[in-house]
Amino acid sequence: MKYPLLSVAVVFFVMMSSLFPMGNPRADTTSGEARLNNADAVEAMAIANEWKWSRKEIKSHVTAREVVFEFPDGKVKRVALPENRMVVAVAPYIAQTHK
Repeated sequence: MKYPLLSVAVVFFVMMSSLFPMGNPRADTTSGEARLNNADAVEAMAIANEWKWSRKEIKSHVTAREVVFEFPDGKVKRVALPENRMVVAVAPYIAQTHK
């Protein structure tokens, strides 16, 4: 191989590019709302849990009947829970559960 150091540099650059994509780190191939369009309740709760850490500007909560997402522009997206299932949330309790 005529330029082994160049080959190593190219491989390193490609590997690093895949770890740190350029552009907006929050830019998905689908928008938040589009990702929820075909989501069932289980998928919606998983997305809510994921976005709790990665997309903090989108607020979500679960009621007895639906998973609710509130977007920064004021739009609200609701995903219905099945009637034959319930969600139980457990919070730690020492003196109170919420501040």
